[in-house]
Amino acid sequence: MATVTIAATFGSAGSIIGPAVAKRLSLPFVDRAIPPALAEKIHEPLVAALANDAEETSAVGRLLNSALGYTGLFAGVPRSAEDIGVNADVAQSEAVIRRLAAGGAVILGRAGVFVLKGHPDAFHVRLDGPVEARRRAAMERDGLDYKTAARTQQATDQARRAYVSHFYPREGVWEDPRHYHMTLDTAAISVDTCVDLIARAAQDFFKKSAAGTHAKRGGR
Repeated sequence: MATVTIAATFGSAGSIIGPAVAKRLSLPFVDRAIPPALAEKIHEPLVAALANDAEETSAVGRLLNSALGYTGLFAGVPRSAEDIGVNADVAQSEAVIRRLAAGGAVILGRAGVFVLKGHPDAFHVRLDGPVEARRRAAMERDGLDYKTAARTQQATDQARRAYVSHFYPREGVWEDPRHYHMTLDTAAISVDTCVDLIARAAQDFFKKSAAGTHAKRGGR
């Protein structure tokens, strides 16, 4: 079955576009592991741990593993405040993502692009845009003042980048466009158009993938 992974920086409307794409494709939606609220909560200890990464690898891992238990495996199934900080196993999260991919899903964040790297039926998307434009978009959508938007953007982007760098160090940088089939600037393109582009491109990708699989089987 078909799966779409979406990597999104803060303010690039991933939390809006992801569910909309899932609805358009009639697939379940899986939310990100590090929402802005958690990113801000772990920001200061994460900065401190990253500054001493050679000696504090376990501290970085504990902080980032806590993200896996924060939202649960599905959107709408949050963990209680007491559960934040539980050392979840990243391997378990990967196993769940692969199991979901077998049935088809739209996965926002969770390093899905790396977990499903090489998966024949996984279409990978990145949402981004200029920093200032993303901050302004967050201010408009979430009613934030500029100082809060800037602080949250810095904390969130750093946490998500650190998550990828820590657990998938061999894959290179999160921002590298070569990891993705499609990269969209959501500051320049409307949310509705982004949803339409992703859905149409994913459907085209899945058709070609299915045709290729059928051709291989027929050639045996």
